[in-house]
Amino acid sequence: MNTRAKLAAIGVLAAVIYAWGMAVHPVHNYYASAVRSMAGSWSAFLFGAFDPQGSITLDKIPGGFWPQALSVRLFGFHDWSVALPGVVEAVLTVLVLYRVVARWAGETAGLLAALTLTLTPIVAALAKSEIVDTPLTLLLVLAADACQRAMFSDRLRPLLACGMWVGLAFQVKMLQAWVVLPVFAAAYLIVAPVRRWLHLLAAGAVCLAVSSTWLLIALLTPAGSRPYFDATADNSPLGMVFGYNAANRLHGKGFLVLLTSRTAPQVGWLLPLCLLAIVLGLLWTRGVLRSGFVLWGLWLAVHVAAFGIGDFRHSYYVIVLAPAVAALTGGGVVLFWRVRDRHRWVLPTAILLTAVWTIVLPARPILPQVAPLAAVLAVFGVLALLAARSSRLTAVGGVVGLVAMLITPAAWTLSTDARVATADAASPAAGAPHHKPHGLSAKDEELVSWLRTNSGGARYLMAVDGAGSAAAIIAHTGASVLPMGGFTGRTPFPTTEQFLDLIRGGDLRYVKGDVHTPARTVAETNVNWAAGHCPEVREHLYDCGRK
Repeated sequence: MNTRAKLAAIGVLAAVIYAWGMAVHPVHNYYASAVRSMAGSWSAFLFGAFDPQGSITLDKIPGGFWPQALSVRLFGFHDWSVALPGVVEAVLTVLVLYRVVARWAGETAGLLAALTLTLTPIVAALAKSEIVDTPLTLLLVLAADACQRAMFSDRLRPLLACGMWVGLAFQVKMLQAWVVLPVFAAAYLIVAPVRRWLHLLAAGAVCLAVSSTWLLIALLTPAGSRPYFDATADNSPLGMVFGYNAANRLHGKGFLVLLTSRTAPQVGWLLPLCLLAIVLGLLWTRGVLRSGFVLWGLWLAVHVAAFGIGDFRHSYYVIVLAPAVAALTGGGVVLFWRVRDRHRWVLPTAILLTAVWTIVLPARPILPQVAPLAAVLAVFGVLALLAARSSRLTAVGGVVGLVAMLITPAAWTLSTDARVATADAASPAAGAPHHKPHGLSAKDEELVSWLRTNSGGARYLMAVDGAGSAAAIIAHTGASVLPMGGFTGRTPFPTTEQFLDLIRGGDLRYVKGDVHTPARTVAETNVNWAAGHCPEVREHLYDCGRK
């Protein structure tokens, strides 16, 4: 089988693993609401409106949800149409990573890297979800591809492309995309044939320009012609991007959080091998071969440092480590194989380190028999490598050792497909406990039906306290619900004056929510007003349209 056929087989494997069950994978109600709203209006699409009327945005830049909204616009709103872009993005990441690693360390290393990424648990867990870390990872790997071409050729165009890809990644996950900038700059300056600072400055300018595109459009659009920017007190996109999604999250718990049972099993099974590959790769290689260990070693180090100071609220954030882990695994194993005659201890050491780490890694039990099996395979592979007197036995030892290293993460990866129907859409992860699907309750279905019958043609079916109360209704029915207070419930929108204007103008009739005394937010103030001035026609539902 030639290299192209092997890569195609890995691509098909990735597609099957990632797409399995996507038609029944539960949607993330908050994001699905926005995707459904964005699919219905180009203005909502551009600004990332959460509700169908385009009243308030998501709490982040909407770029990562644009492919999902286009898919829904093309195919209609279904679980599979929402999940499809993520599956395609994850498979493309596997294929692009092959190209990057193959250019650096050869086709075998590229294939191993692609296979490793395919079998990385968190990649599979996120592939069919609406979490935008999947397109973020694709764009950053595309940026690494362009940076590598610039490093090898010393041409400006691929470096400018690198800046463009990072800028597009900013549209997906904002400042997190910029974490890789020092990685690419350092790798380029260390490895490029000619150290050209002007090339880096030009690439930085492209990155800044592309990163700023949506912000400039948002800033230049009058407030009356766009939704309110969620998570801000002043309706400014700058506050949403650089305040709520940046400065407010700089209170991490240290990089050791990466080694907890919540995060380590998602991407950390091969970390000992990666660390060994970085050290020996830097010591034993030169030129092009060393460049990959520089690039991916820096990628790993910078992201670990970033997680140490940032708010690590979701385990799926570690997906950005996956390309570096896969690349270093592919490049490292090939390096260890190439030096096996001079350094017979290296490959056995890597296999044993991985086996020991598999046993001691803090993790919930997934197929408990897999870890002992991995240990047995590792011992067999090591003994075969050390005792080999023929190339055939050496090859057998190498293959068995590779299986020993990949079998446990593969088991975790496949566990994501066994649980798709009860996955946690809000925080997807491999090995996570089952959760009830976040669908629309029968009670809410009946409420929506009643409201549609009695709304009297109002612009909004009802107003509720917080996006959480509106998310399932919007996502599963497309009903126009006003989410007062936005995602956190604390955003001062709509103001009480705006709220009353909607009622007086006939745009809003029904208001739903609990009474809070005293009111702590604008949304609670509005609900309290409705409770004090409008009759309660159903439980916690007030009719402010009766004369």
